[in-house]
Parts: sequence; C-alpha cells; structure tokens
Amino acid sequence: MIDQSQVLITLPDGVFMEGHFKTKHSLKIESSINGTLLSKQKVLLECNSVFNGDLICSELVLSGKFSGNIFCTGKVQVKQGCQISGRIYTYRFENDEMTNLDCIISVPDANTINKIKEIIEGIDVDQKLSIDPNLPSLIKIYEDNLAIKEKIKLPELVKETIKPIPVAFNGIPISSNGVPNAAKGVSK
Repeated sequence: MIDQSQVLITLPDGVFMEGHFKTKHSLKIESSINGTLLSKQKVLLECNSVFNGDLICSELVLSGKFSGNIFCTGKVQVKQGCQISGRIYTYRFENDEMTNLDCIISVPDANTINKIKEIIEGIDVDQKLSIDPNLPSLIKIYEDNLAIKEKIKLPELVKETIKPIPVAFNGIPISSNGVPNAAKGVSK
C-alpha cells in the first residue's frame, strides 16, 4: 500500500482552479487558486503560484503570492520573494529575508493544535468540502484561540496616552502657556 504522506500532487503553471478542494496528499502548486483548500499533508506554493482564499494544511512552504487565511497545524515557512496578506494561524512560523508580509500571525497553544489535528485526521476526503461540517469548526477553534489571547494581552498593551505637542501655524511647537517656543525670551 502507498504511504499517503509520500504522494505529491503537482498543479502545474497555466492552471486556474476555483472552488473548494480537499485531499489526503501533499500538493505542489505552481498555478492560480481562488477558494478553499484543505490538505492533510504538506503544501508547497511555488514562486509563480497565486493563491486567494483559505488554506488548511499540516505544513506549508510559501514562495508565491498568498492572500487570505492560513490555518496550519505545523510549520509555515516563508521563502524569499514571497508576498502574503491576511492572517496566519500556525504552530510555528519561519521566514527568510526579503519577504513582503502584510499579515497577522497567531500561534495557538498546543491543546488547540491537538484538537485541530484530531478533526483533520477525521475528515472524509470523499465528502465535499463546501458542505463538510468540520471546516467551520476548524476555523472557529483557531479564531476562538486568537480571541482569548487578544483579550488577555490587550490590557498589557494599553499604555498611557501620549498627548500631541501643540504646533503653531508656522510649525513651531507651542509651550504650555500658548506662546511659541521660539518667541520665548524675545521682547518687542
């Protein structure tokens, strides 16, 4: 019997896919995808790939352009030249220099990752992803974990409000008594 973790499906350049997809195999993507993709294994987004949507996988290596949400139970590795916008939920994150990241990265705790791994293992790849009840529950677990972390961390981040320095029309800072600083000590 073939070890499913060793099977690599390649989507070559020149292919455009749109919709919901799931597989138990690893994927190497050199093409364009709009939609949702779930892989129980590793996904490689090559430098000429363009992905718009949600990606759920166990490991991800990004070299292309990505816009959307990444839900990864393992490591997300971002290679030089990669462009990402959106949210990344991953257990580990690593990026090379010269990457263009416009994203929020959240690292869920080990318990959350283990729950998600159990759900992914139980997913039936023969059922349509668009109607699979596991998809919304996976995303909710990630987002709930992020919301809990933000509620805990937000009070720590609140600092004393910095008051703006008043500036006169000519750009010179004004002192607390309303007189421009440059005018202090100047008599008429």
